[in-house]
Order: sequence, then C-alpha cells, then structure tokens
Amino acid sequence: MLCDPARRRPAVLGLVLLYAMIWTAYGIIAKSSQDINADMAEMVVWAHEPAFGYPKHPPLLAWIVRGWFMLFPQADWAYIVLAVFTIAAGIYLSFELAGEWIDGTKRAAVPFLLALIPFYNFLGLKFDQNSALIPLWALTILAFVRSLKTSHLGYAALAGIAAAAALLTKYWTVFLLLALAVSALACRRRYAYFRSAAPWVTALVAAAAVTPHVLWLVREDFPTLTWAVKRAAYSLSEGMEAAFKYGLGTVGYAIVAIGLVLALVRPSPAGLRDGFIPRDDRRIAAIVFWLPLAVPFVMAAILKISMIPLWNMPALALLPVMLLGSPLVKVSRDAVIGMAATAATITVGAALVSPAVAVAILWTGTENYAQYGRLLAREIEPEWRQTTAAPLDLLGGRYVLVATTAFYLRDRPSIYSDFSNYLSPWVDVGRIARSGIAMVCPADDEECLQELNARSAGRVGARRREVELTPHWFGISGAPARFVIATVPPAQ
Repeated sequence: MLCDPARRRPAVLGLVLLYAMIWTAYGIIAKSSQDINADMAEMVVWAHEPAFGYPKHPPLLAWIVRGWFMLFPQADWAYIVLAVFTIAAGIYLSFELAGEWIDGTKRAAVPFLLALIPFYNFLGLKFDQNSALIPLWALTILAFVRSLKTSHLGYAALAGIAAAAALLTKYWTVFLLLALAVSALACRRRYAYFRSAAPWVTALVAAAAVTPHVLWLVREDFPTLTWAVKRAAYSLSEGMEAAFKYGLGTVGYAIVAIGLVLALVRPSPAGLRDGFIPRDDRRIAAIVFWLPLAVPFVMAAILKISMIPLWNMPALALLPVMLLGSPLVKVSRDAVIGMAATAATITVGAALVSPAVAVAILWTGTENYAQYGRLLAREIEPEWRQTTAAPLDLLGGRYVLVATTAFYLRDRPSIYSDFSNYLSPWVDVGRIARSGIAMVCPADDEECLQELNARSAGRVGARRREVELTPHWFGISGAPARFVIATVPPAQ
C-alpha cells in the first residue's frame, strides 16, 4: 500500500499512528519509575510566565505546552503523548518530503528507516527544542521545495510560517535557513523563482512572525544569545574534541539505518556517491541535508564552540533520500519488508521490555534527581500549608530539582532557578516579599544550602527541615536521598 499512489497517504498515516501508540505505551511504562524531565518541566513553568522569549530559548514551545495542558491534565502521560505524536508527525512529513525525489519501494522504505534512528523513538520521548524541530524542519523543507519548484504562493507562505515556527523553537534553525538559501541559488529554476513573488512572500511572512521575539530580544539585551555563548569550549583542543564527538555521534545515531541499507539493498559505491553528492535535481536535497550538518561541525572546530550530536535531531529527515535516491540504487520489495520487520521488532520489543526498563531506571537512578520530584512535592505542600494560608507562588533551588518538583505541585508555582535572576527574570525581591517562597536543596549541596539559609534564616515564620525520600515502583525500592526544605511566608 505504501507504493500505491492512491492508498499510500492513508497507509502511512495509519502506520505512524500505530507507531505512536506503541511508543506511547513504552514511554508511559518505562518512565513510570521516574518523574518528568527537568527540561520538559521547565517549559511548563515558562508557560506560567507568558512572554515573547525566555532566558535559554525562544518562546514557541512554552506556548505549545501552555495550550496542550489547557486541553489535557498536567500529567506525565499527557506530556509523553505530546512528545510521541510530535516525532510521529515528523515521520509522516518526512515521507511526504521524500516524495519530491523518490517513489515506489524507495519511498516506502522511508518510515522504516527513520524508525531505526533513536531520534524518532527513545530520544524523542523527551519533548524539547530538539525533538520539536523534527516535524518543523520537515514541514519547512517540504513547503520551501514545493514553492521553489512551482512558485506557488500558498507554499511560499507556508514555508515562511514553518521557518518562523522553527526559528522560534531554536536558533539552530539558522543552519537550515542557510541551506535553503543556498539550494535556491543552486536550483535550475532560480531565475524564475526569484522573479516570482514566492521568495519575498516567504521572507515577509517569516519576518512578520518573528518580529515580536526580535523586539523582545533587543529590549531584554539578548539573554538567549548570552546563554548560547556559554557553550564555548575555551580551547582549540576542546573545540576539536567537541567537533569530533559531534560528527561521530551523529553518524552513530544513524548507524543502524545505514547498516540495514548496506545489508539489504547493497548499493554500489557509485550509487552511494551519486546519492550523497548528486548532479541532478536531487542536489537540492543534498544541500539541505549536508549544510545543517557540516556548518556546525566547522564552527565547533574553528570557533571552539561545544556542540552535541543531539542537536542534529531534525537534520536526518533526508537521510533515506541520500541513501536510496540514486537511480543506480535498486530497492526490492523484500528489502523493504526486511526494513519493516526490523523496525517492528525493535518497536514491539521495546514495548514488551518496558517494565524491565522501569525497574532498571529505579535501581540505577536518574540524572538531575528525576526520581524525587513527586515525593518532594508531597513534602513541600503540607510544609507550606503550615507556614501560611497563601498559595505557593515560588519554588527556589537547583534548577534540575525545582523544575521537576514544581510540575507536581498543585499551586503550579513559578521557579527561582539556581536562585538566579538571569534564569528566572520573573522573580525579584518584591515578589518574594509579597508571595513568600519555598526552597529545596539536596542535603549534600553546600552551595545551594548557603543560598537557602541566607534567604530563610531569621525570617519571621520561616520553617526548615530535612527529609529522606525513597522512590518506589510496585513495591520495589530505589536509592534513598536526603533533601532540605525551607519555607518563608509572605512578609507581613
């Protein structure tokens, strides 16, 4: 059915929905022994403070999360549903995008190859700026390519909207925009395209959409750019090491998909060379594939900037086109069945072992105290109620701890991340005085405890206690950890 022009869209839509349902089940079960990721929780907190930008990232994901949790309860399972259906949308859009250059069994192989890349399953369960770019980049490229080929103003406007949405998700999108510009200049239709209204519609729509954020950036003195600069590696050797890990890691994430093509399709070296460095109209796809990967690699090495391969999550949508696109590469029906069987085995197998994964997570622990947020919320709430009758408005402490904990507090407080006004510009002395604040630190974190003590010692009505918490999952216990909780009521 995936090869039949009349049935392939409904077929691939049903396929990705089934895929999403299975990975949703895996995510809910496997992650049930831990709490929500701190980065995901932080976006929920941002959603409580509506703005055109935030200290670390542009605002779109906070807006999406705000809308999502207006429709669904603020619960782990609902967040996992959002994450999984985001990557499922990316697979569907990548199937549509591949159709611009390949068809038949080659196009039928696309969803199965993408399903073998961890970005589209295990790693995509974390809804963040990187995973959200997967469907946004695919949509931007698809609309742009159709606009480039036809000068259609509808596709031109869609390309502008999608590009703006991607840029308002993460500035990493500038590498995609550079690639699109170069591909337009390299296209055989470039003269017709630039004489039409299409490129100008795309540019104007995108500019209009990002203008409020740009004005916010200027007014706030570019906090997101300041945060990005902190990624500097500070030495040439560190920069080269970061570039090496960035490149090798990206290949590593795609190695199963690449290996399966080599094993089942057995393309010739000439076919692979023509796929990755084509001379026909596929060069548009090659430019859009290579530049967002290569330019950051060069920057990491030259500018000594630390980059990680996870930032390339949206950049592999065209990998199947690169592997299979050459006319010299022939893809049999049996090869596609082999790819489908492999992807299905991994997907169903992951769901079957998800309870064991949950136990392993419980026993081995997680980074950033992700097993203790819900337990801390249960301790903080009664402590706050004994301090004051006012609702809990602020929770201060280590970002990785308070973001997750705030997600489970019924009063939906904002957070005072690392006691930093840069990370939490919505917090000032006046708000703390008016609302009071609850604080929490790991018992062995001296720096955090110094901040907690400084803000609670001598305050009228302040309370402080230490607790030991042990996570449990269906009667199985994890490692205990100790925390210090302090509450300071609103000033009289």
